[in-house]
Amino acid sequence: MSLLTLILALSQCANINGDVIFHDLSPAYCAPLEPQVNGNVTLRLRAAASDLSAASVRVWNTGMNGGSGGEFYVPMYVETQSGPNNQFDIWRADFNVGDAHLWYRFKLEDNGCVDWYQTTGVLDNVDLSIPDFQIHPGFEGPAWARGAVGYQIFPDRFFNGTTTNDPVSNQWDYPLPGYGITFHNNWLDSPQDSSDFFGGDLYGIYKRTDYLKWLGIEFIYLNPIFESRSNHRYDATSYDNIDPMLGSNADFDLFITALNRKGIRIILDGVLNHCSSWSDWFDRYETSTTLGAHEDPAVSLYGDWFTFTAGFDHLAQPDNYCSWYGYDTLPKLNYGNQQVRDKMVRSPNSVLRKWLAKGISGWRLDAAEDVGPGCAGGDHSVWQEMRDCLKADDSQALLILEEWGNAQPWLEGDQFDGVMNFDGFLFPTQEYSLYSHTSTQDYANGLLRAIRAYPATANHSSWNQLGNHDLSRALTRAGGDFSRLREAIFMQMCLPGSPVLYYGDEIGMQGGADPDNRRTLNWNIATWDIPTLRLTRKLIALRKQHHALREGSFDPYWMHHSGRVLVFAREHPQGNLLAVSSNGWQSLSTSIPVDRYYADGAVLVDLLTGDSITVANGHLDMSGSDQITAHQGRLYKEL
Repeated sequence: MSLLTLILALSQCANINGDVIFHDLSPAYCAPLEPQVNGNVTLRLRAAASDLSAASVRVWNTGMNGGSGGEFYVPMYVETQSGPNNQFDIWRADFNVGDAHLWYRFKLEDNGCVDWYQTTGVLDNVDLSIPDFQIHPGFEGPAWARGAVGYQIFPDRFFNGTTTNDPVSNQWDYPLPGYGITFHNNWLDSPQDSSDFFGGDLYGIYKRTDYLKWLGIEFIYLNPIFESRSNHRYDATSYDNIDPMLGSNADFDLFITALNRKGIRIILDGVLNHCSSWSDWFDRYETSTTLGAHEDPAVSLYGDWFTFTAGFDHLAQPDNYCSWYGYDTLPKLNYGNQQVRDKMVRSPNSVLRKWLAKGISGWRLDAAEDVGPGCAGGDHSVWQEMRDCLKADDSQALLILEEWGNAQPWLEGDQFDGVMNFDGFLFPTQEYSLYSHTSTQDYANGLLRAIRAYPATANHSSWNQLGNHDLSRALTRAGGDFSRLREAIFMQMCLPGSPVLYYGDEIGMQGGADPDNRRTLNWNIATWDIPTLRLTRKLIALRKQHHALREGSFDPYWMHHSGRVLVFAREHPQGNLLAVSSNGWQSLSTSIPVDRYYADGAVLVDLLTGDSITVANGHLDMSGSDQITAHQGRLYKEL
């Protein structure tokens, strides 16, 4: 090749319009979203019209060559044109997914030059540090959970439905013998620690379901409700009974039936890693008629249900055993013991299967990475057994894990359906919307990376929260700025995934670190922030009306860097939406390009306000009365 030919080839390759190349795991670009074992899949890629001379899908099949893996290429062809002026080619590839995990990226060719499209976008060369898109044949989550709106309730603090099950102060000892619990007769007292109670119960939740239905909630995630001595109940003394302060087992049956009839599902919090040091199994304080493991591991029926270190003496060294993060009130269950696995997971009457059979719609599993034999964690076989058992009982059961980092090892189709999305949503949105610490570009890049990090099922089923029982309130982290909170809620409701509100976020509750983040919900409407509530309710209603919000693509294609404005499209075969979100400190006049989705003369209506604007010269003129105000969100649909 001559030097001139080489230079021309390089310049042609550089002319690939990488800005419009697009693919993600959404219905417009991957069909079906959840390919079955040995089923066919259709992948689509958007490119500028006539920009590519060829395209193909490079697939890594983990099952080839005896499990060591191998690659194959699937040629693509131009299926159709898209865009207001047919300015895009839609390339298509069809192939059989087989039965092994697949990782794929796209090879883009322009007259002999090659670029690659990976999860972060177009690259000149393959970057092996960037994960590819992935398909796990047979990985199917509950259809109802895809993009569904949830609501997390800390049961003791939501509403006191009946005083008949209220405790009295010093009714039992906790956390240690000689220290009694406290009951607050004043609902609006400030919480102090894990031993104070306010009387919230299951009947209280039921009595407020009309509010939850009005808000648009589709499922409730309850913090633990099993028998315990603490108000948080992450230290169960029995998994077979509902805590009497919340109601009876019979009350729970009525509760589930009533809420399911109202169209609200229930997800329970499963704490399988550890139990309470007060439990009959462990009996550290020797209050049970059962010989607990702590009293004599060699004799107790539960001696091998826990792990005691060398030289253990229940009198001399009461904390010489494996516990969760060293908290001796939380002895760790030993999943090297098959009886523990049977009791918690496998047997027909196990903890997980028993309560699923009562009509709940799934589980959120606490401290999932910590479960394992002995003192160790990371035993994925426990969760593989869990999925096999629970999906056999109810294929539509939702399984969510708690993981604060990258959850990839748990989301390969053989364990969980999704994750509490700290890494992919909460932390990035906190830094951007609540704190304004990161740039718009970094925020968009972070969201894009996270949304493409997992298989389709997990992308659309994982929980997007702004706060929960482990973090200070979102409004508090925003410095009490309601406009920042509303901006964050706009992102929560407009991004892929399942938005889950922490009770009271929608009315502007405040609260610092635990236990202040677990305040009681004040039902005096005069104390609520009505604009935040109205926005939240409206956005929830829009999620139910538009498939694009529940499972559409995410294309953050334009931003105003200094003005801190992010524009992203949610594309779906049944209709597209365009979101405009401001993180700026003041109003901004600008012009937003929209020609990749809308033709000149198209009228777009803001679904939040009803205001309309017309596309001219491929842009939206955001000036005058249409200028973007600080922390504002707009959601446009073409009339």
